[in-house]
Amino acid sequence: MADSYGFLLTAGDDNRVVVDSEFSRMSTLYKGTYVANESSGASSLTLFPAAITTQEQPLVFIRPNSANGIIGMSNLEILGVPGNWTGFRVRQFNLYTIQPNGRWFVANFVTQPLASYGARFWNSAGTPIFDSASPPAIFVRSSNSWTYTGSGQDGQGQSISYFSAPFNMEEDEYFMINNFVMSAVSGTSGIGTRQIAAMWDYPARLIRIGLITNAGNTVATGLTVMVGKTIQ
Repeated sequence: MADSYGFLLTAGDDNRVVVDSEFSRMSTLYKGTYVANESSGASSLTLFPAAITTQEQPLVFIRPNSANGIIGMSNLEILGVPGNWTGFRVRQFNLYTIQPNGRWFVANFVTQPLASYGARFWNSAGTPIFDSASPPAIFVRSSNSWTYTGSGQDGQGQSISYFSAPFNMEEDEYFMINNFVMSAVSGTSGIGTRQIAAMWDYPARLIRIGLITNAGNTVATGLTVMVGKTIQ
């Protein structure tokens, strides 16, 4: 929040900051729909309209289409490298989960100069921090209240530990995939990694994850689910 000079716009009963001439807000850069377009419908590749040039990874949010079953959101990827982020990929968990289809948006704490008319603000360093063509994005809640539900093996013979947590999204809410792109550390030694598989059990209103590794099982996880929305 700007202290003594510049521009400040707040909204709502809580006086939340919408625009501040000193600090960037989280802005929606691009949005659209994703569809099952790879691997005979088992995978969805989405490319951004243009590369995002930030050094930090952009925040990608997805909203799977509502379905009467378990929705695969597995083997998630954000494509690109620092300075050139190009898209993302969502895969089906297995043949028994629903193929990836839904809506998405990508956001970051930067603003891209997109508007051909409207308003735009820069900070003292000349960096755009507000553009009226980039709607704000906000986090609405988070959760890491996981319950361990058992373990087994996947189709490749790797050990997999299962967890579930209450999960319900309104139609205008989205699930951030960045946390689920990262590998989980195996054990207390800090060595080894576990691939994260995610599924949304829509009828039961549960999010389920599997931590996949070559050996051993995990009975606790601190992985945080982040839910956000874009403000039109």
